[in-house]
This record gives sequence, structure tokens and C-alpha cells, in this order.
Amino acid sequence: MIKLFEMFAGYGGASFSLKKAEIPFECVGYSEIDKFAIQCYEQNHEGKNFGDCSKVNPKDLPDFDLLTGGFPCQSFSVAGKGLGELDTRGTLFNEIIRIAEVKKPTWMLLENVKGLTNKNHRKTFEKILSELDRIGYVVKWKVLNSKEYGIPQNRERVFFVCFRKGMDTMKFSFPEKKELEIFLKDLLEEEVDEKYYLSDKQIAKLKEYIGKKNKINEEVMNCIGTCFGRSGSSKEECESYARTNKALMLGNLTRYKMKSERSIEYKDEGVSWGLTGGNDVGILQLDVSQIKREGQPRVYKNVRRTLNTAQGGGHTPLILDIYNNKLKKDIVPTLTEPHHNNLRLLYKFRLRKITPTECFRLMGFLDDKISLEGLSNTQKYKLAGNGWDINLVSNLFKQMFKHYASQQLEVMGGKKK
Repeated sequence: MIKLFEMFAGYGGASFSLKKAEIPFECVGYSEIDKFAIQCYEQNHEGKNFGDCSKVNPKDLPDFDLLTGGFPCQSFSVAGKGLGELDTRGTLFNEIIRIAEVKKPTWMLLENVKGLTNKNHRKTFEKILSELDRIGYVVKWKVLNSKEYGIPQNRERVFFVCFRKGMDTMKFSFPEKKELEIFLKDLLEEEVDEKYYLSDKQIAKLKEYIGKKNKINEEVMNCIGTCFGRSGSSKEECESYARTNKALMLGNLTRYKMKSERSIEYKDEGVSWGLTGGNDVGILQLDVSQIKREGQPRVYKNVRRTLNTAQGGGHTPLILDIYNNKLKKDIVPTLTEPHHNNLRLLYKFRLRKITPTECFRLMGFLDDKISLEGLSNTQKYKLAGNGWDINLVSNLFKQMFKHYASQQLEVMGGKKK
């Protein structure tokens, strides 16, 4: 049985992932300072909290085989200021090194945002690898994206899989990518409380914000506003408006896309670019043949028609990513702490927030098996945004521990603990 110590534990992403992978383990302890994360952890797992990792004496910790940690990533995130090691949060990686150097776990799984691999953080990245090498670890690292491993979220994270030197690391390989079988529509709650829906006033403010940010003319904004599904607008009203403003949508938006780098982009994630959704969601389909016939510039790549109701598509949910000025279908942008307020779901002609339950489903909790009792929605959003995709990590653990029994004996010189 693997003995686990979780650093920067959050809701216990490593514990949840090991359970999902059906790998026997015991959590001998964890480190977390956020009181709401601690509350969530205690409601879902066993294990002693050793508190602030910077104050932990490694000699006071029980022995463990696996150390995990998604060390604070704001220092390297594009959403932050990108200060790296100049930010005190960026130095918390040193606490992992300090503890691992003493406890010498057989494996470590560490995680951070993709931004850590950017050239402006190259020295920090190389320092991380050199420090892991110095204390006795062979490291395999790779940027993995949730949408390529079964969850419809565009969430890119760099993972460091660390083995004690002396192990046969040639047996390890990162999990193979697989085609998505579930999409955003499959993860939505059937019944959603009215408090999550935007009022006319909130939609008006949103429309004003988008207009100022992108300098779109009033006609196009009216078109966008109607197709975003004002509260009270029926399907017939949306479809009628779309038909009436067909030329406007195909003309102004296409030309606007060409002229401005800050235009709203309509993205059918992973498949094509263009206005997507069809009339069943109140957004006009782009007809490639019609664009050619009307002489409109072809500025989108690989545009395809979206399945409508007759083709089996049904109501297609769309996500408005206000932060990145994109409208996305099927796959949700990265859920992160500052971003959850910048995502709005357009579904069945109404605009609403993503619910906390939907957020956790997008983090791999497809069966909703996580206790969030007593936590506010704000704290739930924060936990989800800062957590691990347990679906992806469970697949990673399966690869790490495929040969773990013999590997562990090898590194210990053939002696059992």
C-alpha cells in the first residue's frame, strides 16, 4: 500500500485521483493553510494536517512513499503578473525540496501551470529540474491538457513525474491521448436554481462591457445581445431576429474579425472556427457555400456546420469567455480562481453562470462524489479553480504505478519496508 503525503492539498486532488485509479494508499498527512480547503479535505479524506509547509519539520513527518504538490502557480500564470521567483509564492517549491531531501519518497508528482515552461521563466524551470536532480530524482515532465484525456475543459498543466534514482524509468510513459466522448452538454445540471441566471440588468452591463472592450458598433452589439438570449426572449424571437439580421451577422462580424486583433472570436473548440450553434441555440449557423456565393471573405479555417436538432445536436450549450473574448462550444476554457466570474453559459436561450456542481464535474468529478457541505459558492468556485483534474491525474497515477511493486524493491535494494 502506497503511503501518501499531500502538499498544497486543496480538496485532496491526489487522494481523489488515487481512489479513482483504484490504487491502494494511505494518507499519512497533508499540508494546507486555507481553512475552507481544510474543511473540504476533512469532509472527504483521512489524514493529519501539518499546516503551513514552511514551518514543517521533516523529521516530524511519518515516512511516506509518494509526495504530491501543485505548488502555488499564480507566480507563473498568464492571469497573474508573471513574477516567478520574485513573487514569494514562487519560492514555495523550495519547501518541497526541503522536505523531500530528508524524507526521500520513492515518487513525487508535482504540478504547475503551463506558463512555468515559458521562456521568461526558463531559469526558474531549469532550477526546479536541477534541484530535483540534486536531491536524487529522475524527472519526466510534460504539459498535459484535460480535454485530451476525457474532460471537456481546455486546462493545460505541466506535470513533473519524479522517480528516485536507480529505478527503471524506461517503463514509464505518459498516458496516451484519447478522443473526447463527453462534452459540456453532458455535464450540465438538468435543473438550475434561478439565482444562477443573469437578469436583464446584468446582461445589459455585460453587453456594455463587451462593447467597450471590443469597440463593436451598436448594430452588431444588438445582434449579439439578442442572440445571447435576453431573459424573456423566446426561441421564436431569437430565430426571427437571427433570420432578419442574417446579412449583418455574416457581413459585419466577418469584416470585424479581419480588422481587429481584439475581436470576439467564435470558436468550435478543437474542430473549427466560426459562428457555431445553429438556430436551436439562437445563434445563426455559418453556411460555407453561402459565404462563397455572397462573396464574403473566407477568414475562418475549417468551418463546418454545427449539428442542429434534426441532426441530433439538440440544444447546444455555448460558453462566453469574457476574459479571452471567445464564445466556445463543447469544451470549457480553463477554470481558474480569477476566471470563474468571466465565464457565462448560454443554454436554451438564457445566459447564466456555471454552477459549482458543473465546475467540479469539469474537474473530473463525473459522479459528483465530493462533499462540499457548509461551503459557500465562492469557496466552491475557488477550490475547483485551484484543484487537480482527478480524471487526468488518475490516468497519470495508473502509468506511474503500473510496475510499482518491483520498482519499489529495486530502489530499496530488494528489501521490504
